Amino acid sequence: MSRNLRLAVDVGGTFTDLVLHDGATGVIATGKLLTTPADPSVAIIDGTRRLLEKQRKAPADLDLFIHATTLVTNTLIERKGAVTGLIMTRGFRDIIEMGTETRYDIYDLGIDLPPPLVPRALRREVTERMDAAGAIITPLDVAEARAVVGALVSDGATAIAVCLLHSYANPQHEQVIGELIRREFPQVAISLSSEIQPEIREFERASTTVANAYTQPVTAHHLASLTRGLSDLGFDGRFHIMLSSGGLTDEHVAARFPVKVLESGPAAGVEAARFLGASIGIDTLVSFDMGGTTAKVGLVSKGAATLSSQLEVARLHRFKKGSGLVIKSPTVELIEIGAGGGSIARIDQHGLLKVGPDSAGADPGPVCYRRGGSQLTVTDANLVLGYLDPDDFAGKEMTLDTKGAQAAAERLAARLDISALEVAWGVHEIANENMATAARIHLVERGKDPATFTFVAFGGAGPLHAQAVARKLGVSNLIIPRNAGVMSAVDSWRRHCRSKSCTASLSISPRWTGQPWTARSPR
Repeated sequence: MSRNLRLAVDVGGTFTDLVLHDGATGVIATGKLLTTPADPSVAIIDGTRRLLEKQRKAPADLDLFIHATTLVTNTLIERKGAVTGLIMTRGFRDIIEMGTETRYDIYDLGIDLPPPLVPRALRREVTERMDAAGAIITPLDVAEARAVVGALVSDGATAIAVCLLHSYANPQHEQVIGELIRREFPQVAISLSSEIQPEIREFERASTTVANAYTQPVTAHHLASLTRGLSDLGFDGRFHIMLSSGGLTDEHVAARFPVKVLESGPAAGVEAARFLGASIGIDTLVSFDMGGTTAKVGLVSKGAATLSSQLEVARLHRFKKGSGLVIKSPTVELIEIGAGGGSIARIDQHGLLKVGPDSAGADPGPVCYRRGGSQLTVTDANLVLGYLDPDDFAGKEMTLDTKGAQAAAERLAARLDISALEVAWGVHEIANENMATAARIHLVERGKDPATFTFVAFGGAGPLHAQAVARKLGVSNLIIPRNAGVMSAVDSWRRHCRSKSCTASLSISPRWTGQPWTARSPR
């Protein structure tokens, strides 16, 4: 019997979104529950089971399971990866710290640069040398390489990155070291630059290889846990992972090359916006994806998502290129803003109200989630303003604590000598301004006029803020799709769908007239 069920899951920093599509009937079912940061597979398995039970389906009926995630990005941002060692050609071990010797702010004498993922004590050198054409100048000292690897493992390294000079032209020496590690230390994760990014430019190649090694054990553990959990449920169909470039791969490739899935969740959202535009004859648009932790802005021009061959992760300053970790890998181009539903409001040293980039995430989450959060967030502010229905949130999976959000707003308002309603409105407006500013910079830097683009808003918080952000940008056309809250997950199964129901599931709301919705506001 043929199976027509497809399930897609997008794991964000706050929520895990699920979309179930029945190819035989065209029925779409969605689910949303809080992410479990300690082990994201827990929420995925629980959500899968609950969604299938509601639809009276069995896991064995699933033909396809597709997974998009921000796990790799969050691992880099939070610096929670493996203890990683780095092996380089003698004389080059500090290249990941020296970088390109450019400064993202030439006038800042106390400039902070992102610290390398590998401390200097775990960066070792081996005797070998290739020229730019790949010819061996100095043969690899294998005995020395064995001693170096052993020393790194003794010092606690559970992952090792190998990046030798000009190995993109001749990977022989890297391969020898790789085989040595696999044979003598099979428990250690290995990343060879000649496999991860075999291209010229030593710093970018080393930085990417180190990031891959750093996130490899975490990613492999997550995928192993997830596939085991799905198998225990009874799933035996196809399993795919979303790539940062918008394509798909399997769990084995993703576990080996996690840098290829850095932006898999956000990339899925941009691709979904592109598909929606194509289905209604719009080929130039801006995707606005606002979730619980961050907001992401992507550009679709002439029917294609804008791609980049390089990205920066964990920037110290979100608008300053060069202040983050450099990753050389194909990706849908995005700008990420620290303004999500969980972004925390605070008062800075000048007594001014600020929002983000710190987020309450899923644990403890906003105050209104009743999970121990105590600081006012954007979601709390929206609840105080009346933009959220406390009894109809996340598909009625949660009931929000209005009194708790009000109390958090009052505590912050007392420090500013204004009302709770005014501080909630201030948080809402500051978040809008932060996102509009970032989107404007992203477009203008590319010579684009924001007013000429159609705005597609999605994500759990996107529709709440889209109107104000669009107005600030001068955008006249605003689209809020059906299933906007889980749209990044929608794109995953859409790639395997050829029925008309795929387009119907992304139908748009009535054209925005510029009139605000009804909400309590001090203005």
